[in-house]
Amino acid sequence: MDVPLRQRDRSGLEFLGSLQHHAGGVLQPAAAARYEAAVPDQPAGLADRRRSVGTVLADHGPWLFDRFLTRWVAEEIYVRALPAVEHGRERIDAWLNAGGAPGTLALDPGVEIPDYWNAGFHLTTGGWDGHDLMGVVTRDLGYEYVLAPGGVGAVRTGEDILDQRERVAREAPRRDYRRILEPGVGTGMFAHAVARVFPDAEFTGVDLSRTGLEYAHATARDAGLPWRLIQAPAERTGLPDASFDLAAVYILFHETPPKATAAILRELFRVLEPGGDLVIGDVAPYDRHPAFRAVVLDWETEHRGEPFWRSALQLDLPGLLREAGFTDVEAYGAGGGTYPWITRGHKAA
Repeated sequence: MDVPLRQRDRSGLEFLGSLQHHAGGVLQPAAAARYEAAVPDQPAGLADRRRSVGTVLADHGPWLFDRFLTRWVAEEIYVRALPAVEHGRERIDAWLNAGGAPGTLALDPGVEIPDYWNAGFHLTTGGWDGHDLMGVVTRDLGYEYVLAPGGVGAVRTGEDILDQRERVAREAPRRDYRRILEPGVGTGMFAHAVARVFPDAEFTGVDLSRTGLEYAHATARDAGLPWRLIQAPAERTGLPDASFDLAAVYILFHETPPKATAAILRELFRVLEPGGDLVIGDVAPYDRHPAFRAVVLDWETEHRGEPFWRSALQLDLPGLLREAGFTDVEAYGAGGGTYPWITRGHKAA
């Protein structure tokens, strides 16, 4: 939605976006150039890569300021965005609660929340549902003003976050899907990309976040999309066996520990009908990146609220798909790059 912002709120968020753009677009490339010139034969293992980058860039100003600014901006988003939404609460509440949505929203006050979901993702104040307007905070303020212009994590400065989502949807093998499931639907950013690629398919989104689902429901209403949105853990959706022909997943599995990832994959295999497909878009494993880039990505684990990032980027995701029962498993970079990184599988007929 068009969040009503005071000038001070808007300028503060735009300042964060500019800082992030400078860090990712100027400081980080300078640090990468320094490292690559100093270490032409780069180490392979993650521990050796971290030591190498730390040693070579220990007193390199662009690297130190890039890391400082990236962490500070990640914290400051919520310091500035939470008061901003309070200033516009009346209009935001009216938008979220307007009727007339063609789809459904099923919230479960007694939903069983897995322990890992309370890990403080992305340094959010109080967690994903730490504020009742967190969906607006993350999508309309965080993404719009800071992350879209500045980049974040695997998304480099200047890349189109929304276009990347549509590229993942287009990696699904067919175009005639009838019923699509997205676990971890969040605020619906990827869901809208799925709707553009598969406009005639029925869509169901599952997530644990009440505020994310409320936001997705409101945007689906505005777009006239009859989404079915359900509050439930992705590993226990409660949906019937063989009820979907495509499961589409975007940037979910770097937010889950390995055991939860395996459980979610088993659940997706269960709810897919024979002949159905799974397409996943996420961050490429560490071994697909040069040493400096791998260390930049790994830094997220301990410094930017990504507690399961390191385990996810060292996980054999294709192997887990095969263990869950999927066939024709493949992994590759969309467009030949490393992000979005695609993993696909098929449930044999």
